[in-house]
Amino acid sequence: MPDDVTSGWFDAHIVTGAHPAALLQPTDRDAIATHLATYELSGALVSAMASWLHDPLTGNAEASAVADDLADQGVLACWTAVPPVHGEPHTLGGLVGQAADGEGVGAFRLHPRSHGYSPVSAAMDEFYSALAVTGLPLCVDAAELDWSQLAVIATRFPTLRIVVSQVGYRELRNLSAALRDHDNLSVDLVNFAAHQAVEWLAANGLADRLLFATGLGLRDPAESIVRLAWSGVDDATVRRIGSGNAAGLFAGRLPAAVGGQR
Repeated sequence: MPDDVTSGWFDAHIVTGAHPAALLQPTDRDAIATHLATYELSGALVSAMASWLHDPLTGNAEASAVADDLADQGVLACWTAVPPVHGEPHTLGGLVGQAADGEGVGAFRLHPRSHGYSPVSAAMDEFYSALAVTGLPLCVDAAELDWSQLAVIATRFPTLRIVVSQVGYRELRNLSAALRDHDNLSVDLVNFAAHQAVEWLAANGLADRLLFATGLGLRDPAESIVRLAWSGVDDATVRRIGSGNAAGLFAGRLPAAVGGQR
């Protein structure tokens, strides 16, 4: 693998913080900066472990702090949303508006199973509608909802861009059907371990639905890097997956250099 093969790629899934049960070291601002420099990446989308395992709003502030510090390296924050309970000051639509009106937030992430709510309840419609209007994508791990729930969201909100992560090799049949049925659905490379799945997607005209992402903070980044760099697809498709698709997904929020890799 050439030393510069990853140059210009955009990492669409990084988690800052420390998982209490993981053997990995905490992924802080310096670790992310080192990751970007080591692989000559053009940027990254960073969410916070705290948003998943503790308090979403506190974690969102942590993700934004990292994004602010590394803005010149193309880093965007990925905020987490949960349906507010009575007495909480924010609304889902208001939270999306706050993210869209500011700088440095590139997407939202949901953890419905971990946070104990239904992602297809009527209470979430305001959130999905706001994302669709603002153009901010929705990111969600496959373990956090059922494929049938994902289909409901993608069908109700056809202009909402959705990225499913950590699919795993046993889910390729479900993923294939979902990609076939929903043009607004993409998948990233975190734990995308099915044999020659990258090649399979490309051969079926779906390379534009695949995003390079390492899951740094949760996974060894070498998994995704090798998976794409050593795939059997042509160089143009590697560049598209590495950064071109991210340039389209996060249009207007990434530095121009990312789009130049398409």
